[in-house]
Amino acid sequence: MKNVWTLGIMAAFVFSAGAFVAAQQATTKPTDQKPTVKKEARTEKDDEEKEGQEGAKKYTIAVKLPAAITTAFKKSYPSATIRGTAQETEGGKTVYEVESVDKGKARDLMYNPDGTVISIEEEMNAADLPAPVTTALKKLYPKATITIAEKVTEGTTIQYELQIKGAAVASVAFLPDGKVVPPEAPEKKS
Repeated sequence: MKNVWTLGIMAAFVFSAGAFVAAQQATTKPTDQKPTVKKEARTEKDDEEKEGQEGAKKYTIAVKLPAAITTAFKKSYPSATIRGTAQETEGGKTVYEVESVDKGKARDLMYNPDGTVISIEEEMNAADLPAPVTTALKKLYPKATITIAEKVTEGTTIQYELQIKGAAVASVAFLPDGKVVPPEAPEKKS
């Protein structure tokens, strides 16, 4: 019986969310901005867990970016296409994520509402990694092959995040000089 109630509630939520989005789209003027992407927890349990975590990301449906962010993005990346946007709350502050593609490469940016960049994650070719990074990877995981390489810039700090296969780990991050970035500790539940 509980499963029937859960399914019924989920179906009602999906239907009402769809109606809300359709009504919003019908009453707003189209913009030159690409459609937005909704990010959400996969289940109600995940959603409740996220809400319970301090500093957890909270996503909002159909985010319209502040003008300062749109202007800053278009100025910095005139040929990029926006794939999606999200409004998040991190550490009690509202930030905006812009997911984009530029010349076939993915780029995700985090912005403050005033249009200043917090961080940039850019997909890159493994062949373009700095030599100390590839040397360190081969020394640490000789049989590893890179499946995804990203350059992550946060302020003046740059690191290279690599998704790998053929190693004891699925991902590893390096500083430009080849030093390993320690993995982040999982957030503790309060």
